[in-house]
Amino acid sequence: MIATRIELAPGALGDPAALLPEHGNAFLLTDDHVEPLLPAELLRLPHLVLPPGESSKSWQQLGAILLALDETRIDRDGHLLAVGGGVVTDIGGLAASLHRRGIAWTAVPTTLIGQVDAAIGGKTAVDLGGGKNTVGSFHPPEHVIVDPGALASLPERELRAGMAEVLKSALVAGPELLAAVEELDPQDFAAGTPPAIEAIMACVRTKERLVAEDLLDHGVRRHLNLGHTFGHAFEALAAPALVHGEAVGLGLLCAARLAGMQPDGDPALETRLRALLERWGLPVTTAAAPDRVLAEMGRDKKRRAGRQVFVLAVAPGRIEVIEDPEQTAVTAALDAVSHAASTS
Repeated sequence: MIATRIELAPGALGDPAALLPEHGNAFLLTDDHVEPLLPAELLRLPHLVLPPGESSKSWQQLGAILLALDETRIDRDGHLLAVGGGVVTDIGGLAASLHRRGIAWTAVPTTLIGQVDAAIGGKTAVDLGGGKNTVGSFHPPEHVIVDPGALASLPERELRAGMAEVLKSALVAGPELLAAVEELDPQDFAAGTPPAIEAIMACVRTKERLVAEDLLDHGVRRHLNLGHTFGHAFEALAAPALVHGEAVGLGLLCAARLAGMQPDGDPALETRLRALLERWGLPVTTAAAPDRVLAEMGRDKKRRAGRQVFVLAVAPGRIEVIEDPEQTAVTAALDAVSHAASTS
């Protein structure tokens, strides 16, 4: 297993010396939103700039990156530097895993979702056939550089959406981190306040711990999929009108409703989460038809032996993984975000 060095490095985004790898020739991957923030010295590297957004996580873009790596003669000891949000680090890591059967790479996440989740742990992927992250590999980065100052440049919507992944990590970590996160707002992360930076690093430590125990996602690492079985279905049905973090927030509410139906579940947790999402300006209802959501969940990559897998927080820090619950229970869980149910 590749050991990843995770570094909190304020100001790194503007400092080429802080970003450049110590060995081998380097290739830079970024997107149109991040490119203007990068110093000219970094842009003198061989590089490729992707269009922003989930549509860039495609088989075609992966091929373009691999061709660029080959054409610029990035050797077996070369290095891919992925600077951007989750799309850039997901596809960049996958390209690094494939080029010359695997080269080293560094992730420099510039979004809140990237810093607390997407860039940590070595899951790399592209979307194929309409499903999310359906083709990928486990290829941990050699280095992850977290610059909290990058969040100041995020559009407000992206910052708010990142709060859903912060909330997910806090639910997995336990009541102490959840209580700390409840005191924060998106503006705290944009301003880089000490409590916000500590929350980012607490999320990182939570994911590091689970990845170290279960790199290949067969056991406790699955806890990090909390809310995602529902969330990925909402995202697939509504993108680009619904971005990933917004879909995850909806998924957390459905998972909380389903968890509240379990013998040891706490129904009050759903109310607590809904209040937070509303305060942060995230959607808490969707017009997606339940039958379409159920059909989309049938494509979920987390399925095992044909069985649907749901990750639930029965309480903060107490995560359960259940397989194939009664469909009536899943349909009832979807009522947590049903626009019709909320207005009836």
